[in-house]
Amino acid sequence: MTPEFLRRYYILRIISNPKVYGIEKNGYVPLDDLQNALDQLRVDNIDDPLYDKLNQSSQKTIKRDLDKIKSYYQTIILHKRNYGYYLEGYEVSEALKEVYEKTELYLLHHHAHSWKDHVTIARSSLSSYIDFVPLIQAIEQQFLVEITYHGWYDDNGFETITGFFQPLHIKEINKAWYLIAHNDAYGIYAFCLDDRIKSLEVTKRPIKKPIAFNPKAYFKNVIGILKTDTKAEWIYIQVANHHFKYLESNPLHHSQKIVSRPKEAETESLDYKNSNIWGEIKIYVEPNYEFLMDILKYNLWVKVVSPIHVKNYVKHHLDLIIEYYK
Repeated sequence: MTPEFLRRYYILRIISNPKVYGIEKNGYVPLDDLQNALDQLRVDNIDDPLYDKLNQSSQKTIKRDLDKIKSYYQTIILHKRNYGYYLEGYEVSEALKEVYEKTELYLLHHHAHSWKDHVTIARSSLSSYIDFVPLIQAIEQQFLVEITYHGWYDDNGFETITGFFQPLHIKEINKAWYLIAHNDAYGIYAFCLDDRIKSLEVTKRPIKKPIAFNPKAYFKNVIGILKTDTKAEWIYIQVANHHFKYLESNPLHHSQKIVSRPKEAETESLDYKNSNIWGEIKIYVEPNYEFLMDILKYNLWVKVVSPIHVKNYVKHHLDLIIEYYK
């Protein structure tokens, strides 16, 4: 989240909920009151650089921000002379609604040091490196983005990628956000939107020959973000009874089907040698690295039983892990 995004976020919050900020003017927000509310937020967070630009609230800046907000959120924000700003209409797309809601979570995490006695939260995944709204608009309007990206070992062996890309989709997975983008040199590539992004600029250059992209079809047979050339197949997994209910409620993958339920659904003791406590599911996915990571996190409660080459793939990594502890 950028300071500019935060300023626009608060302007929209103040105009849409003036009473929360102590403004009682029959739904209107005079310019002075809007500026005072932003100034107070800045004073309340005086040592926080994220709030640095809240005091940049001249009438010209606010007008420019309101134009941005209108284009982002399809809002109708009007101004009545001698009264102030008011919100006549408000509609948010599903994608931007997610970003708006996650801004709340991001701010919760950002302020956790001072609120720790009142709230315990997990780390917010909303990126502090990228302003998402212009990026979403670039996807919608098919503008090129210019990216410089320095990957980690697991990405691309520390390769630096620079170029113009067609932004296709933004996906959140495992507390991280990824931009799926395309150009002729790299094909479809997943950029993690963290400090691997060295620069990202949304241009006004239209894409001459945009490619079509369907995220549901593209990610249909994968767990997570990793799309490889590995062939998708049905993978059969046995699950211990105490964890079977969990995976029934929280499937490993949308393709998950129940093959058989445990004969003994509830047992006081967990005897993994007892065949009656094991049920079986199957999922249709690429058995790639992210599949492996997902299987390993379920510990001894699950076991891959077929195909044999996938079972051996998991066993090989477990054998390597065991070597660490000998």
